[in-house]
Amino acid sequence: MASAKVWAAVIIVIIIIIGAAAYLATRGKGPTTTTTGTASPTTTAPATTSTPTKTTTTTAAGGATTGLTYVKIGALLPLTGDLASFGKANKAAVLLAAKDFNAYLAKKGANWRIKIIVVDTMTDPETARERFDALYSQGIRFFIGPMSSAELSKIVSLVHQGYKAVVISQSSTAPSLALKDTVFRFPPPDEFQGKVLATLYKHDGVKYVIIIYRNDDWGRGLSGYVKEYFTKAGGKVYDMIPYDPKAANFDNIVEQARDDVQALLKKGVKPSEIGIELIAFEEAAKILETASSYKVLAEVHWYGSDGTAFSQAVLQSSVAASFAAKVHWKNTITFSITNKTSKVFCTLKKEIGYTPDPYSLIAYDAVWVMGLAIEKAGGPKATVDAVAKAIPEVLKTYEGVTGKIVLNQYGDRAGSDYGIFEIVKTPSGYQWQITELYKFETGQIVEVKGNPLSCK
Repeated sequence: MASAKVWAAVIIVIIIIIGAAAYLATRGKGPTTTTTGTASPTTTAPATTSTPTKTTTTTAAGGATTGLTYVKIGALLPLTGDLASFGKANKAAVLLAAKDFNAYLAKKGANWRIKIIVVDTMTDPETARERFDALYSQGIRFFIGPMSSAELSKIVSLVHQGYKAVVISQSSTAPSLALKDTVFRFPPPDEFQGKVLATLYKHDGVKYVIIIYRNDDWGRGLSGYVKEYFTKAGGKVYDMIPYDPKAANFDNIVEQARDDVQALLKKGVKPSEIGIELIAFEEAAKILETASSYKVLAEVHWYGSDGTAFSQAVLQSSVAASFAAKVHWKNTITFSITNKTSKVFCTLKKEIGYTPDPYSLIAYDAVWVMGLAIEKAGGPKATVDAVAKAIPEVLKTYEGVTGKIVLNQYGDRAGSDYGIFEIVKTPSGYQWQITELYKFETGQIVEVKGNPLSCK
């Protein structure tokens, strides 16, 4: 039997061996760190390519095969907040587009795919900036959205500070964002919509317009263009009423509009010659509810814009929807009908359970154009500058769900047809329906017969 000293020596040697093994096992791993919050990249981006991810698959026999490389595209969408109902439809659209585009790549035998990363901007500019920043920190360089101009302005600011990214917004229209950069906007800017609305007023025989508008960059910009173009056409903007969209109620602005209408009637103006333009988001439901309390406001024309076309908040309010149908509340939004429109439109409608807005169709096109530009610029190796350069080239031959997309010098859509949508009462309830169309080529308003977007 060994002595105590011998056993002690053996034990010491064993401890030394175990310690050395543990040290060698941990070499090269480095320390483990946990980061909280959102990292802010420097104004000079460290890389101009979107960081691809690779997936390795295994065959049934167990042998490894070459995996696919995924190029991530960030989708900045308002899943909550003032544009939530639009965000849900747009989310469905970008995911459908990615599925269809990946099928296109698979058919060609390409070894890469796109992957959409959807984040909620909450229809809030600061949140949009933070979510963009977070995705950018993960290496994502290609983006769809955000939807509102206030949100996009925060992203544009970062791009002009040096962030290298390609951004396609499917719905931003503020003229202030018409800049030369790598940010593209696939609807026409609001200057064009102002012209469309002025044309619509004249078509309806309206001579006086009262404009109620959100007191933000978008609302002030669009209302200014409406006034400019309607005045040039010989019309008169009788009053402009700004409002805070976060107000507890809208009694004061509705009462001001009522007083304006009564004043015009006293001057001998006919009700058919008076129009009220409501430039709003989902808060339009509350404004219409309040307006329904005044009989005189139901005697004049009512108009909206792309901010309220297809509003689910209005449809979900029986009072607002009933009033909107009664006054034939006309909303303008960029919209074209092609042989591809109905298929995508009906697929989205079935998935989300309600009528998708035209911006969701533009979002579908935006994903396809981004994907084709990435393909043209080298696939997973594509750089920001190469993709930005490829987008105008892709658009020369691309005709999608929303028709041909022609960009101006600022990368914004130069013009398009505009659908004029109203809320109508049907046996199954109130629904949005296209009733007229502004034709870009002729500048005329034409009636739309039947329902070109009916889904069987």
